[in-house]
Formats: sequence, structure tokens, C-alpha cells
Amino acid sequence: MKTQSLVTASLLVSLGLVAACGGASDAVINSDSDAGEGSDSGKNDARASEGGSRDDASSSEAGPGDGGDLRIDPIVVGRSWTYDVKIFGTYPLCTSGSHDGVVLGEKMVDGKMAFQVQSLCPGIGTLDYAVSGDVVQVDYMATWVLALDAPVAEGHTWTNGADTFTWHSLGSVTVPAGTFPDCWKATENVSYAAYTVFCRGVGPVHWFTKNSGNGYEAILTSKNF
Repeated sequence: MKTQSLVTASLLVSLGLVAACGGASDAVINSDSDAGEGSDSGKNDARASEGGSRDDASSSEAGPGDGGDLRIDPIVVGRSWTYDVKIFGTYPLCTSGSHDGVVLGEKMVDGKMAFQVQSLCPGIGTLDYAVSGDVVQVDYMATWVLALDAPVAEGHTWTNGADTFTWHSLGSVTVPAGTFPDCWKATENVSYAAYTVFCRGVGPVHWFTKNSGNGYEAILTSKNF
């Protein structure tokens, strides 16, 4: 996802996945594991053992607002996420300020039914995602690439063909949009800090990538479901 998703494990989901209040520069991310920038803390949390047992909940296609969709990245047409974005150094794809990730619609893309998602980074535009439970693929240059993999369990690692990513349990996480339980950090296994925090039933709540002083941070301030 050498778009926002591939760059940060982040995928959407660059909403990157995908995604109205608060400020990225002032927001504080709190978790019961006190995970820091680039940290892999939160291991052995009890929730880690649940990663492979969420099939029924994670495959729910429940509509916005009914509280039944417990997928790690609950992409549904009409849902949107609002983030405060802060840019470090130079990062042309994103701009500082408040930006939305929006699920615009569905269509067939390269043989799969896909969600069209407007990225929170203006320079990325829209991306197409295919979702099956907790597994998310992104269409990148007419090829389906693995963005998020199951089981969502401590230490589970996957690759997008270029980079590898690992799930780490964070437990409960607080951002300006609220406090959410059962959150997981998708860490990109690179020499610099790059990760996305996802919370079940919510999706991405915190995006971070910083390499040689350049990158961005996006923190969830509100959602519409």
C-alpha cells in the first residue's frame, strides 16, 4: 500500500481506510497498555486470544448505528470518519487540518465487489476495498493487495507483497472521538515508526508514520455511526 494504506499498514483502512471535533496537535492517545510511538506493548492482553473467535461478529454487515458490526474495519456505504491530521516535515499526500474518510459506494472492481472510499489524505483520492470479515484487500494498480489480515490476534503477521505487518493488542484506547475497547495496533515492520490503531466496530482511530522527520499523524475526532 504505498498509498496511505501500504505506507502505514494503515489502511484504511487510509480512511485509509477507512473513517468532528478536536485537534491533532493537542490530542493525546491513551491506552491501558500505555503504547508509545512505534511501541509493541500490549502483548498477551486477554483479547488477543479472541482474535480467531470473532467470525460471527466480524462478518456482520449491520448498518450504521445499530451497534452490531464488530469488524476491525467496519466499512459500510454511507459511513464516515473525521480525523485531525498533523503533517511532519514534507508529506505531499496529506495536508494538516480536519479531513474525512467516507465510504461513497460499491461497485465491481477487478472481479470483486468493492467499497469506494474517499481517503482522509486529499492527495490519495479514492481507493477500492474488498472486505470479508476482518480481512481487507485494497486494489492497487489493478491488483488486489492484502491490507488487513485475520485472525486479529497478538503477533499475527502478514504481508502486502512489499512490507510485513503485525497485530498487537492495546486493549482500551481513548481518542477525542471517545474511548473504545478491543483495540489493535497494525505495526509496519520497518526501521521507522509506522502503524495504525484499529478498534473493533469503529475502524482506524489513529494513523502514524514518520520517516526521517517526514510523515503524518491522524487522530479520530468523530464518526457518523
